[in-house]
Amino acid sequence: MIQTSNLGKRYCIYGHPFHRILETVTWKKSLHQEFWALRNLYLSIDQGASFGIIGPNGAGKSTFLKLLSGITRPSEGTLTVNGNVSSILELGTGFHPDFSGRSNVYLNCALQGYTREQTDALMPSILAFSELEHFIDLPIRMYSTGMYLRLAFAVATAVNPDVLIVDEALAVGDEHFRNKCMNRMNEFKQQGKTILMVSHDLATVRHFCSQVALFNQGRLIGCGAPDEILNQYLNMVHQDKTAAAPVRPATENPRWGTGEIQAERLILRNAAGQETALFDTNQPMVIEGIFNINKPTTGAVFGFLLYRSDGTYVHGSNHYWHKNPVRFDFPQAGEKVQVRCEYPELRLLPGEYYITVTCYNQFDGFPQAVDHWERAHRFAVSQRYTDQHGIFFMDSYWELERTHPGRDANDG
Repeated sequence: MIQTSNLGKRYCIYGHPFHRILETVTWKKSLHQEFWALRNLYLSIDQGASFGIIGPNGAGKSTFLKLLSGITRPSEGTLTVNGNVSSILELGTGFHPDFSGRSNVYLNCALQGYTREQTDALMPSILAFSELEHFIDLPIRMYSTGMYLRLAFAVATAVNPDVLIVDEALAVGDEHFRNKCMNRMNEFKQQGKTILMVSHDLATVRHFCSQVALFNQGRLIGCGAPDEILNQYLNMVHQDKTAAAPVRPATENPRWGTGEIQAERLILRNAAGQETALFDTNQPMVIEGIFNINKPTTGAVFGFLLYRSDGTYVHGSNHYWHKNPVRFDFPQAGEKVQVRCEYPELRLLPGEYYITVTCYNQFDGFPQAVDHWERAHRFAVSQRYTDQHGIFFMDSYWELERTHPGRDANDG
């Protein structure tokens, strides 16, 4: 269990290094400015939680993890952590560049209270997981960032911590090792260990974490279920972009863009043309988007993105991604247009899904969001006509060939 009360971390910023000494010696007026990287943090994290921490750069996320790891001390408040903590913070943290990988393993394990004999017992599993058997006796300064990560993660998880802290480290790993890390973290999760993860990969946070905290400017501004907090984060990130756009009705779903065109609503229809939010696998689905043209614009591209309820990106399409792309220009404001997309056979398997609406300016340099509306509409696929599992329905053909023991397969 992790408990904080009025937790804060203050740094003193000096205009010149000499000012620090002058301030101490002369006892004159303050020559520094105070910067609170984290302040007034009240947070409770239960044992066994998979806890995500998100927020923009400079929000205080890494400062909080350094406090948890014991790298720095609080300036105010209290922090209680039950159990031993292992952390993967900035790459290279806890490693001496001139020591070999093997020496750094012994150093890091010693900091966790392990004897040399205990580390010897762990070494084979660390080498196997990191896949660095041929490089373990080279100086760390010769390692790539990916090799740093592999060794750091292998050591941090080999010591069997009660609390594992990962600060954006997985972003530098390749897909193979990233999957190994996620599998190891899932094993820890099943064992009831507490995992804290800082990441800008919102899909991973949504899928892996049971709770998420949102930090901004050194303060906790939200904590709760992943969907709720991720929505809050996206709205916060894009509020500057939407400030100049026309005022939209309040919505719980994140939305941003320059605002020349705005989606008014979505309508989903079945094969009979009836408006509905429930469909069957392999049956037609029609998406109709009603858009308002608020200002003249050129090169508008309309699209619909389909996601499963857990955030898995299922499918995305627009009228420009075709052999013969279509360009839409709207020279006058005040027009209302209807964009229609038909799926003759909806190949999705049973579950809950949602649709994100997009309108981008594709022809004015780098594509710019005119109206991007996350989770604008939800729908479900029923269980009635398929026994398959997963996301997509796929045709399959099965055969069984039996061979009797002691007989040739071609014999009667």
